[in-house]
Amino acid sequence: ERGKYTQAIKVDRTRAGRVLAACEIGIYLTEDGADHWRQVLATEETVTDIQQSPHDPAVWLAATQSAGAFISRDGGLTWRNLPGVPTDRALYNITFDVTNPQRFAIGSWSHGVLTSEDGGATWTARNAGLPDGHCVWRVGVDPEGRLYASVVKETLYVSDDFGRTWRRDALEGSAVNSFLLLPRAAK
Repeated sequence: ERGKYTQAIKVDRTRAGRVLAACEIGIYLTEDGADHWRQVLATEETVTDIQQSPHDPAVWLAATQSAGAFISRDGGLTWRNLPGVPTDRALYNITFDVTNPQRFAIGSWSHGVLTSEDGGATWTARNAGLPDGHCVWRVGVDPEGRLYASVVKETLYVSDDFGRTWRRDALEGSAVNSFLLLPRAAK
């Protein structure tokens, strides 16, 4: 039976027992600690990533294998497709800018880095300075607002202007599978 493969699981940081699962046929939600699940987004393609906003816990983003990207503004209960996001190739991950609630980024093998600076209303490919072919496996944004792109078998690239320009950073020959953001230490 198709549908059991799960790509990502995210715990709602504001409500105990509430979890969203990104699966090969959509997104599932439990609100009772996994006793019961219900499908809240049906897709024909695998949901590759799901993220909760660091700014507003009711806002969630999801990326898919080839059905574009989605946004929920009601805690993951309902979803709508983000306009302007390509649907012809895989999107590997999606992230929020922790410094600006209007900025999102997507990492894609074929499309490279896509960014939005208006809450997902419009999207721009930001690949100038990345290697030909792009092959972006993951993107992440640090607490200073720097955008990172893991380009497979290349290195980690960093941008201080949300993808308008890029420079090589570190981890030569790597493929970063995830970014973990740690809060700044209190001064």
